[in-house]
Amino acid sequence: MNTYKYYEVIAIIDGEEDVLFGSYDREDCIGEKISEGHQWRNEGYRKISIRIKIVSEAPDPAVYA
Repeated sequence: MNTYKYYEVIAIIDGEEDVLFGSYDREDCIGEKISEGHQWRNEGYRKISIRIKIVSEAPDPAVYA
């Protein structure tokens, strides 16, 4: 069974963890965190970070060349 790295931008709001964005491409998550981080903080999100999740579903080759 193959496994793949899937990256998620996560944050805490109202004491609970929330996934704000996800991608098989780490750079996509970094860019999203940079571009949307200020807005997310204004909405009340805290501790915004990126984590790796190991998944068995392969990335869509049409999206992730």
